[in-house]
Amino acid sequence: MDAVIISLKLDLSKQNSNLNEITRLRQTENNSTTLKATVLDHNKEIDLSQCSAELHFKKPNGEICVQAAQIEDNDVVCTLNNESTAISGSAEAYFQIFNKDKTVVNTTDTFYLQILPGLMPVKKTDPNEPQPIDLQILK
Repeated sequence: MDAVIISLKLDLSKQNSNLNEITRLRQTENNSTTLKATVLDHNKEIDLSQCSAELHFKKPNGEICVQAAQIEDNDVVCTLNNESTAISGSAEAYFQIFNKDKTVVNTTDTFYLQILPGLMPVKKTDPNEPQPIDLQILK
């Protein structure tokens, strides 16, 4: 099974942040969602051939994580790992772009992710014990 690819258009001018829809994924999905961003500068595609990139990700609990991204066919590509999707709720992220010698650093628009809750079964201590029912309503 291949990863789901989410295509984004992100501008370094940060003028188009409202163009990106909220990306939805499921809590604890691991290596199944790939973000593929076309990076623009004032709506014009830029050359990323000599650049590197990182994903800066703010989890729903406020914790920040940084994940390496790749440049492929002039797009920034990053597959979200389990650390990024471990907590359900609203998250925000952006890509940080470095030039070859890392003297110039720029960032893209912020984009938003909604991490949907995963339904995790309760582990039974006794195999003959019936599975408990969780009466909590997920909001």
